[in-house]
Amino acid sequence: MKAQGYGMVLTSTQVDETAQHFYRKNGYKDCGSLVMNIPGYEQPMEMFLSKGL
Repeated sequence: MKAQGYGMVLTSTQVDETAQHFYRKNGYKDCGSLVMNIPGYEQPMEMFLSKGL
């Protein structure tokens, strides 16, 4: 991504997944979340992580 001229990357994972720990260990920082709590459509919170390149 850096070689292509990007200055940052953004990814997301659900809070009930272990991927968040991998991203944090690799320098990503929490930067937001999305909660889907409409009855019948509930999902674990989606968290967004970003990292400057």
